[in-house]
Amino acid sequence: MSKFFSYTFSLFAFTLISFYSVAQISDTIPIVTKPIIGDKIRFQPDSTQRTIFDTVRNISAVDTLQKPLEVAKKKKRHSPTKAALFSALLPGLGQGYNKKYWKIPIVYAGLAGLGFGVYYTGSNFINYRNAYRLQIDENPLTIGSYKGVLEANALKSYRDYYKRLLDITAICTGVWYLLNIVDAAVDAHLFDWNMRNDLNVSWRPEIITPAGIYPQASVGASVRLRF
Repeated sequence: MSKFFSYTFSLFAFTLISFYSVAQISDTIPIVTKPIIGDKIRFQPDSTQRTIFDTVRNISAVDTLQKPLEVAKKKKRHSPTKAALFSALLPGLGQGYNKKYWKIPIVYAGLAGLGFGVYYTGSNFINYRNAYRLQIDENPLTIGSYKGVLEANALKSYRDYYKRLLDITAICTGVWYLLNIVDAAVDAHLFDWNMRNDLNVSWRPEIITPAGIYPQASVGASVRLRF
């Protein structure tokens, strides 16, 4: 009987020790829970793993967003060639492409003024030239005159005067047209350029001592430009 109690006590003690050991091991091993949602099993990582997963996901999201933005920026780059071609085909169109709409009336005002100058000087030149030709054709039946001028020398003088003005206004019109193209190209080059907000100019008085055997100090100013 005593042996039976001894065996029973030993078996009970062994069982308690085994349960205690299993409990200790289960506390040291991290357990990943697998809650069942619907028909799928979804793993729930601990806090450290979750932080790593979130960081990787955020980096991937930033890279995914930056790549399309960089591609879109390259596609939307302002083209000076397009601006120059637009202004060459139609003056003012390049300024509209650069979103400098306030320059369009200036372009057309200059072209209108120079165009009127070409018309005025050209018509006077043609009329004085035709009158001068009629006056010197040695035909007594033809008399050349324009604006009351009958003398051949006077007609020739007016003809040369308006011819010179016509050449000047024509050159100015061509220069204005080229300036319209150059302005559009330059604005397109500077379209994406941003000036820094901390541009400033400062100055302060200083005592200037020149180098030499007998230096004499003088009062001056130091100007500093930061950009």
